[in-house]
Amino acid sequence: MNEAVAAIITAIALLAVLAARHGVAQMAARSSVAARLRTLYTLVALLLALRLVAPWVSATPVMIALMGVAAWLPIATLWLVEQLRRRHAPRLVKLLALAGAVGFSILAVTLGLVWTAAAALALALYQLAMLAVMVALLTHNRAGLGQGERRTSDTVLLAILLTIPLAASDFAAVLPGLPVRGGAFAALLLALATARLAAGDGTPRRLLADLAIAAGAGGIGVGIAFSALHGLSEIPALLVAAGCTAIAGLLLIVARAGGGGDATGLIAALAHAPSDDLDTLIAAHPILASGRLLGPAELAGYPDSSITRVLAFRVVSASTGDAETRDAARDLLDAYAATHLIRLSRTPPRLLAVAAGSLTSPRLDDELALAARLIERAA
Repeated sequence: MNEAVAAIITAIALLAVLAARHGVAQMAARSSVAARLRTLYTLVALLLALRLVAPWVSATPVMIALMGVAAWLPIATLWLVEQLRRRHAPRLVKLLALAGAVGFSILAVTLGLVWTAAAALALALYQLAMLAVMVALLTHNRAGLGQGERRTSDTVLLAILLTIPLAASDFAAVLPGLPVRGGAFAALLLALATARLAAGDGTPRRLLADLAIAAGAGGIGVGIAFSALHGLSEIPALLVAAGCTAIAGLLLIVARAGGGGDATGLIAALAHAPSDDLDTLIAAHPILASGRLLGPAELAGYPDSSITRVLAFRVVSASTGDAETRDAARDLLDAYAATHLIRLSRTPPRLLAVAAGSLTSPRLDDELALAARLIERAA
């Protein structure tokens, strides 16, 4: 692969990952999924940065760091999958992930620059095996997930499935002679999936649409270059397509991260509700309609002081209020697989537990707060 083109694509992927990390970092204090994703993107950004400087800085510490970061990526991804499932991975899987991360880190330090084909093959097999395990975990026992959490999980699952062949192509010692390596595109794909989720409208279908747009841009780029360079005699068509696709992916990530508007359609749905009674307003949008009504009977098992703290807010999440309020909210959120509690009335105490997704932007909190005002008046 042309080194200059490879460096450009890697730099674009690095910018995309940093943009995605910035969007996720704003949600990290409110979402454990976002916190894990921020860690993953930190490692991916570090890996891309090291790959970018490695050809120009022939120093053993750079190669050791590159190998070490690659070794810890699977366990960081496993932590993310655990949060998405809201369940711990089997103990054996966690031990194997930790053993691989530590083992390959030691191997990187001891071998240094002498990273043999056998060692590269072992690292590739370890990463691919861990990805396969994560796919199995994400597809197993999904009944306890809410609608929004399932949507987030499905989008990340699709992204992982698509990154497997891209990640495999990145090992030159295992697959020599490939004109384009896929590691940077795997990072772009994950960043694009996250940007969609952070904007509040992430679904597998929309991720595929974004990928089709990016790939289409690559094809258009080839056509333009073909005309300008008289048959692409200077630059291979595949490299032109790769560069254009990467640029399109970055632009899509920036556009998605910018968000804007009512991403969930919640406000529009409430505005067009045929009447203002409680049942009609709750049925107006899937986020509300799939929620669980919690009345005095459901709340009877919790201390009155905890319920009072929760009812002090129109909308409550795991990051709302002081520590005692957050603890009380987490008990209810975990019990009903919800991300937010919407107050319907103080007397009698009634709440609506909704699952809006594991990655929720501050804009969604504002939408839910406005919805809570309307619903509480109708209750």
